[in-house]
Amino acid sequence: MTSIIAALLSAGPSLIRLFGSSKGGTTEYVAETIADVVEKVQGNPNSPESAAKVQAVVDSLDPTEVIQLKIGLEKVAAEREKAVLDHDLGMHQAQQQTLQSKDIKGVRPAIANRHSWFTVIYIVIFELLATFDKGTGANWEIAMLIASPTLAWFGFRTWDKFSKQGATQ
Repeated sequence: MTSIIAALLSAGPSLIRLFGSSKGGTTEYVAETIADVVEKVQGNPNSPESAAKVQAVVDSLDPTEVIQLKIGLEKVAAEREKAVLDHDLGMHQAQQQTLQSKDIKGVRPAIANRHSWFTVIYIVIFELLATFDKGTGANWEIAMLIASPTLAWFGFRTWDKFSKQGATQ
């Protein structure tokens, strides 16, 4: 399957029509013709028969218009990818700004500290009860569940510390 056929099949008929109508003229005709075929093979775009049908239509059209259509669709795909990356970057920056704000600066360490004490208290109480034959002792799955905020806090801080040291060396 050629790159033109793969690009057309991955773009889909609606995007091909949209791009063609934005250009008008012969490009719109070419886009409409290709979109009709892509729409017919949409159920199974990866099959060799689908690619052959689209290839037959592409071969019958003006090659410069088809290449122009492919370039336009690749630009649209690149713009979509850029928009997704910009959105992800914005979300990351907003998250970092929230984490670094003075209002919540001590919240995560406080939660980790509190859960470390809860874990110690849980283990001590249940192990003391087990020494007096009042149960089987602390359940380690429950103890780890209680300790998970503490473990996450120290784990990420340690990983963060080592990754910064590796970056500076």
